[in-house]
Amino acid sequence: MYHRTKFRLACWASCFLLLSTPGVGMATEGRVASLTEGESAPFTGVLFDEKFAARLIAEEEHKQIECSLKIKFEIEKMEAKYALEMGNVQATLDTLRTQHRSITDIKDSEIKRLQELALKNPNDNASWWFGGGVVVGVLTSILIFYAAVEVQK
Repeated sequence: MYHRTKFRLACWASCFLLLSTPGVGMATEGRVASLTEGESAPFTGVLFDEKFAARLIAEEEHKQIECSLKIKFEIEKMEAKYALEMGNVQATLDTLRTQHRSITDIKDSEIKRLQELALKNPNDNASWWFGGGVVVGVLTSILIFYAAVEVQK
């Protein structure tokens, strides 16, 4: 989310800079007159020879190309950074999925081993429970009989 906002901000800033750079057509509103040597100028102003005018136009085109190259470079840099981050996130996700799968497999094998062990060695203590119940019942009967005899004396 943060990188998307950063990317949008860079795009808007680049567009603003590109649009705010004055172009040759914008800067030369006014009159143009061709003169030959010795003629008087029809208006006051600054006179450029063809060589200097060509240089101004070339510099403006160079600035526009340089700006578009900078924008392209920044976009590609951000795309590369985004691709790297996405790769890292994908690697982390794959690792966590593998880890989860391994833990689940270990749990399942342990459950299966314990079930087999429980079925192999059944804990059949029914006879002990029956014998213990008989002994407790006999002892309870003797104590009740003894208490009843003592109460009558």
